Amino acid sequence: MPVELQRTFCRICEAHCGLVAEVERPSQRVLRLLPDREHPVSRGYCCAKGLRLGEVHHDPDRLDFPRKRGPGGFERIGWAQALGEIGAKLRQLRADHGARSIAMYRGNPSFFSYQHYLFASAFMDALGSPNSYSSVSIDSNPKFFVATHMYGHPLIQPLVDIAHTELFVCLGSNPAISQMSILEMPNPVGRLREVVERGGRVLSIDPRRTETARRVGEHWFIRPGTDAYLLLALLQVLVSELGVARARIERHARGFAALCGAARAWTPERVARVTGIEPGRIRELAAALLSADGACLYVSTGVTMGPFGTLCCWLVQALTLVSGHLDRRGGLLVARGAFDLIRLSRQRGASPSTLARQWPMVAGAFPVAALAEEIEIDHPERVRALIVSGGNPLHSVPGRELERALARLELLVAIDVYPSETCARADYVLPATDMLEHSDFPFGWMLLQATPHAQYTPAVVPPLHERREEWRIFAELALAVGVGWGSNPCRLLPHVNRWLARLPGQPELTPDHLLGLLLWWGGQVSLDALRRHAGGVLLPPLAPDDFLGQRVPTGDGKVDLAPAQILADLPRLEAREAELSSSPGGRLRMIGLRERRTHNSWLHNLERSDLTGGNRALMNPADARSRGIEQGALIFVRGDGGELRLPVQLSDDILEGVIAVPHGWDHRGAQTSRASLLPGQNFNRAIPSGGPHLEPPSGQAIILGHGVEVGIAR
Repeated sequence: MPVELQRTFCRICEAHCGLVAEVERPSQRVLRLLPDREHPVSRGYCCAKGLRLGEVHHDPDRLDFPRKRGPGGFERIGWAQALGEIGAKLRQLRADHGARSIAMYRGNPSFFSYQHYLFASAFMDALGSPNSYSSVSIDSNPKFFVATHMYGHPLIQPLVDIAHTELFVCLGSNPAISQMSILEMPNPVGRLREVVERGGRVLSIDPRRTETARRVGEHWFIRPGTDAYLLLALLQVLVSELGVARARIERHARGFAALCGAARAWTPERVARVTGIEPGRIRELAAALLSADGACLYVSTGVTMGPFGTLCCWLVQALTLVSGHLDRRGGLLVARGAFDLIRLSRQRGASPSTLARQWPMVAGAFPVAALAEEIEIDHPERVRALIVSGGNPLHSVPGRELERALARLELLVAIDVYPSETCARADYVLPATDMLEHSDFPFGWMLLQATPHAQYTPAVVPPLHERREEWRIFAELALAVGVGWGSNPCRLLPHVNRWLARLPGQPELTPDHLLGLLLWWGGQVSLDALRRHAGGVLLPPLAPDDFLGQRVPTGDGKVDLAPAQILADLPRLEAREAELSSSPGGRLRMIGLRERRTHNSWLHNLERSDLTGGNRALMNPADARSRGIEQGALIFVRGDGGELRLPVQLSDDILEGVIAVPHGWDHRGAQTSRASLLPGQNFNRAIPSGGPHLEPPSGQAIILGHGVEVGIAR
């Protein structure tokens, strides 16, 4: 059969690397995926995970047909029955208990499909329910919370001007394995090497000497959970010892005096006792930040998932502005995108909060670690129905509270590509398309591109079996529930299509028609042009002096350096100072790590020999000797949430007093032929969870830095 090459792009992570699909026609079999060497941004780079997505497409364990739970387990049903029964139940719950009784959880993959994201949001809006939850609150809530309160919008995420920076400081990130978080920059190690090759400096600060640190630049160890103290000390040196350009700061920002007051007591000498980083090093780094011709501070999930993620994200932005590198060449710049997404998504009016603990919305969603309480609370509007789309919260959320809570639901619907642990508990399971089966555009990622560009991909192949695009699922569910028209085009579209279906030829409006209008409105590139240029087109590059005083979407157009909601968390930092300065009662502090061979809680079902050993804990030899532990021994890792048992790997790459466990493992509850049989332990089962263990400002689940007992398993 003839083989056709089709250019597309990966949507497994922020990098969005260009791909070329080899497809056998007319069988529509995807033979393999290759890096697109002509892509204007990734230029032939793609990680091993993205290149294996063709195997996901043809995996025999994929969900291919709608399923309904019956007396003897799941049975195959048709789409009409599934949508009709789900719609009727949602309609009844909405009438009896109000719109808040219906909730939705969206997992990581949903944010990499613009159709999925827009129509899931429109569906909840049409229902009138504020109960949206997302995986963002598992790893990145602080970034969006800080952006909202400092800059006036969650999508203002200043980006590394990597092509011009002299100093790149990386905290809690390992780009060599996981690319970059909330930043689109393919081949990050290659870009960081370019910094060093032109005479610049790359510094990784982490409790573990990561693969990135081993490959480029220098590395400093730091105790887990103490990054906020280091950042405060850097700020203290800048404002109290070195002096900064106060006139520029006060021209573009408010709250500078309160910011200085917050840092005043945190001298390098005091902070050294907490972080383990010498005072001289802290002062040297502060001076380097101030004097560099372009400097960037970058934090990722190793910081945002810790106890003070919001304070860290706030201090990174404040330090960048105070040291003169925000909106400056070589520092952090703010993107524009192919159209004005900030204007399009400005929120008006007060945001709702959760019922149990009054958690606020962050980037349009409540923290998922609070969902169990919203199901179990004694309240007439408690959550009674949950739609899980593109996620696996039973596996990804810390603790076991959610497992207990799901049993109280009157309806659980899972929309997914694999029969996950969450799917196994569902009343209905609906098969979704994968990234090769639907068109796409990096809608929500336009403002996160270090190299601005636009790219559209049509579907590479039609959906197999009865897999259905998520936008169609939500559009048809809206009709089944009987929700009305609205001004939101995504709410309007299913009603228009129902009318169009009566016409000859049954014409149809799709999300791509809406995308075409948005690109026309943006005026930079048309959808037709993107169809002609299958590899995408470059947009004007990030520009300095383009944001401050011009595009800051706060009420007065100034950056808020001292948001009250963030300053209120500073006493917690002081209260934990002594505890974080030493090992907690002989315990080790547990951190996570990502692996090159897996991606979050999926890709384990692919046929790979390197997965058969499960995950291993990483431990310093000195900590092992003191506990009589040898290389490869089976150990227990006992935390306040439960106990793990897994083999240990000894390494000097991890700081004494710390143990690292790769996350995403243990699929014994899934209905898959490979992943469910693999050994491995779920990191989340050892840590405490629930409302008391959410970071106070943002509702981020505190996942990293908890104390655990470690010893030989008997």
